Amino acid sequence: MHYKLGLTISIIIGILVAIFPLYADSISGYLWSKDSTGTRGSCHSLDNTFSDESEMTYIIQGTIEKVDLDRSILIVNGTEIRVLGTWITPSGTEINSLSLLELIRPGDQVTAICSHRGKWGYKLEEITVISTEEHYVKTS
Repeated sequence: MHYKLGLTISIIIGILVAIFPLYADSISGYLWSKDSTGTRGSCHSLDNTFSDESEMTYIIQGTIEKVDLDRSILIVNGTEIRVLGTWITPSGTEINSLSLLELIRPGDQVTAICSHRGKWGYKLEEITVISTEEHYVKTS
């Protein structure tokens, strides 16, 4: 009886491992990722202390180099910033992160307020597009 349970668990794990590459891009925004890009460009900490467990807030100013809709990422001066959640537009309407990414273009000058927690990388909390003075704020 025990071998049937072990065999069943092994088959389930094998199936999950086999199909993971099919869905990896879809769920990559929800999985752990390490920010390996560092902080190039203008990046200022708003917090005075740092540890892997504490969350710090940064202001990153610069030019949008790339908008990656598949990974929900903006690249500002070489720094990858993850964009997730629901956002309030300047007109007061709510949009999702994909809609926000579609509004931002490479070459836009921005001021981004991001949170950073240890190995999780940068997450966008607020962004202002300087040329249009549009300010977007994350709600959730």
